[in-house]
Amino acid sequence: MQKQGQTILTGKKMITAYMGRSWRVIQKWIDERHFPARKIDGVWESDMELIIDWRKKEIQRQLKKTWN
Repeated sequence: MQKQGQTILTGKKMITAYMGRSWRVIQKWIDERHFPARKIDGVWESDMELIIDWRKKEIQRQLKKTWN
């Protein structure tokens, strides 16, 4: 359970729940789109604030593709 003010996501289950996507999709994003999650001491971790920044950049990237 997340404590108020805590932005760290620990484990695949928390990351997939936050993103609303399967682990397979998240793994693809890590490999191909630089999604901000890493395995640290055997446990997958990410950060909500980094994910929000990543999403904004992905939206901008997709918009540039459609405009060109």
